Amino acid sequence: MLPVTAHKTDALYTQSIYKLMTINQKLITRGLALFIPVLFCTKLYAQNNLMKEISIGEIKQQRMGTVLDKIASKGNFYFAYNNKNIPADSMVSVAGYRGTLFSLLDKLLGDSYEFKEVPGYIVLRHAPGRLYITAEVDKEFAIVKGYVNDVSGQKAIAQASVYEKNQLVSTLTNDKGYFELKLKNPTGQLSLSVSKENYRDTALYILPVVNVDSKHNNNKNYKYYPDEGSGNGVEHSRFARFFISSKQLVQGMNLGNFFATSPYQVSLVPGLSTHGMYNSQIIDKVSYNLLGGYTAGINGVEAAGIFNINRKDVKGFQMAGIFNVVGGSLSGFEIAGIYNSVKDFTGGVQVAGLFNTGQQSSGVQFAGLFNWSTGQTGSQMAGLFNVAKKVKGFQLGFLFNVADSSDHPIGIINFIKNGEKSLAISTDETWFTHLDFRSGGRVMYGLIGAGYKFGDASSKDASSKHVFDIGFGAHIINHPQFSLSSEYVVQIFTKSYQTQSFRLLTGYKLTKLLRLFAGPTFNISGSDPNDDVQIRGWELSKHISNDNITTLSIGITGGLQFVW
Repeated sequence: MLPVTAHKTDALYTQSIYKLMTINQKLITRGLALFIPVLFCTKLYAQNNLMKEISIGEIKQQRMGTVLDKIASKGNFYFAYNNKNIPADSMVSVAGYRGTLFSLLDKLLGDSYEFKEVPGYIVLRHAPGRLYITAEVDKEFAIVKGYVNDVSGQKAIAQASVYEKNQLVSTLTNDKGYFELKLKNPTGQLSLSVSKENYRDTALYILPVVNVDSKHNNNKNYKYYPDEGSGNGVEHSRFARFFISSKQLVQGMNLGNFFATSPYQVSLVPGLSTHGMYNSQIIDKVSYNLLGGYTAGINGVEAAGIFNINRKDVKGFQMAGIFNVVGGSLSGFEIAGIYNSVKDFTGGVQVAGLFNTGQQSSGVQFAGLFNWSTGQTGSQMAGLFNVAKKVKGFQLGFLFNVADSSDHPIGIINFIKNGEKSLAISTDETWFTHLDFRSGGRVMYGLIGAGYKFGDASSKDASSKHVFDIGFGAHIINHPQFSLSSEYVVQIFTKSYQTQSFRLLTGYKLTKLLRLFAGPTFNISGSDPNDDVQIRGWELSKHISNDNITTLSIGITGGLQFVW
């Protein structure tokens, strides 16, 4: 058993570590415990952006967020922080400054904040609390156990995340601050880290053999995602949270946006995984979830019998028997038996048995019932309807399509904010009077309506006086004064008589709201030989079989549109 204690400090005493190498191994381990946070800080506060000297002129009453943006732009990096905890809108003044960026941040924010440096970012985190950890290793049972306490009050810290960064295992402390961590390799070097919301991170190295390697701190198996404050994560989704345990949610809050990478993982359900509860912080290349899984993200292939839940991005292929939920973006292909949800950008293909939801997309959504996007979208195809903000491609929904902007909606009814809608009254060569509603975008539109034949006393069947219209059209020319459109319309007269009409309609605007239109029609009619129907238009040809009469004819239609 090797009892060890670690405290977090801000100084850099790396040389002291080297002096300890001449002492026996037991003393080295105990001594390192006092200086381990120094090594941890060496990674965070190394001679990179934080320790570079900067020079700024006098600043009078500017937003702190603006000052940080200016510093970041000159240093070619970004500041990452949560607006709820960093006073970015507060006004600050600086009477000129020359020194390290770390010292400037310390003056601007105070000692209640922690600064971490990761590739491309400096993370600002509100962490007024201090932790210390005591630990001992039981090599026989491959367990490291210990306590996490508050430095100032010596009180136990519950629900703190304790994890080993290289072995990718983690656990949470109980109400007494106690933890036990099952190790995969108890004889190797241990790198214990402790994270807790509103506390500074603390790290502890336990070295069986001292081996100082400057490259070790540049571990590329970790990735940082800046917190953009969008609140789109799966932790904010009531649907996904139903399948995520409270312990895993606490882990996510404690560990934040630092994620590890791993070649593979296998799980039964969230939490019962080859990575245990640390699975929600790991981006895998191959992930297989027998029932369901909760991972940080995928950079390869993932499959599940029931569901997949990913905190961040999915790149590659993902499939699930029931649903997929992605907290970040999708680049690739995902398929689910019922439901797909991508909280951020979709740059691939979504296929769902029932519905897809997402934000911005440049890809394609296919769904049995509907697609729902709250931002810009590529293309959508659904059995019933589609909803989007701005559609760059097309929308194909049998019932209706909804969008602020969509040039190519293909549906019976289309609610396009910047599109054209009209109500038209018209007649044709058989003297049916039609009332039709047209709606769509700049190019495509849908048509639905009905017709009635007034004063026809010769028909034996009163139902032949009624007709139901449904169809689609396209604006060929849409000049402010003149227009030219083509339409395909199905007209159903009785259960056994219908006509398919191909129309070419010219239009002339009388006023801003009124348009006259007229044009020829090419008709294909099918009817039962026993029905008393009147073939419309001028007959071109007729084919008679035992159960159907097919007639080709041409006609003409025209009317008046009320356009808005």
